[in-house]
Parts: sequence; structure tokens; C-alpha cells
Amino acid sequence: MTRFNIINVLAGIPVSDMDTGIDWFSRLLARGPDARPMPDLADWNFTNQQTLQLVLDPERAGGGVVTLHVPDIAAARDALAERDVPMTLDDTSSTKVKFGQLADPDGNSVTLVEPFADFKPTASH
Repeated sequence: MTRFNIINVLAGIPVSDMDTGIDWFSRLLARGPDARPMPDLADWNFTNQQTLQLVLDPERAGGGVVTLHVPDIAAARDALAERDVPMTLDDTSSTKVKFGQLADPDGNSVTLVEPFADFKPTASH
């Protein structure tokens, strides 16, 4: 099987209302979108060419899932509480990560993950 390299990942989250979605994700990420390439899209760019994109798609809204890695889950929870974005810390966090759960106004799932120092994810083959 011939392989190829992936050089970027863009995660898309379907929302039913762009203004509501942009407001919520702006509070989550502590900044507004970096780009609005079209009226039905909003992009937040991160290091290493990573992008989180809101997509106006009312039929699929609420079915999105995204995981964001953070260095300190407790600090993230406290910062989000200040921005009126409640997060629940999951007491069942594994031996590899701590995580917290959020849901945007459409019900899309957002998970914040703090990997433990000795956790080294490996790619499946």
C-alpha cells in the first residue's frame, strides 16, 4: 500500500447559527476567529498549521466532536468559568490523561485533554 504524508489537519464543527457559534467558540478560545473565508465559515488557527473551523450546517449541527490538548486542565476549567463556559472535569480520567467535557449551544462535543508527562501517543498502523 502506498502511503502519503498528512501536513495539516482542519477540524470542522457544524453549527446551526454562525453568530451563536462564533460567540461560544470565541469565549472558549479567548479570542475571535482568525479568518472568515466565507460567510458560512469561521477559522481559528493554531501552531503547526492546525485549524478549528465552524461550518454553517444546520442539518449536522450537534454531531461534531473535537478534542483540544491543554497543558493544565484545572487552569483551563478556571479560565473557562470566568468566560461563562462551564466545563465538567471527568473523574474517570485515565492513567494517561485528564479530561474535561463541554458542549457548545448546538450540543457539539468539545473535550479538553491534559496528557500526563509520561504519555506518548503512538500512531496506529
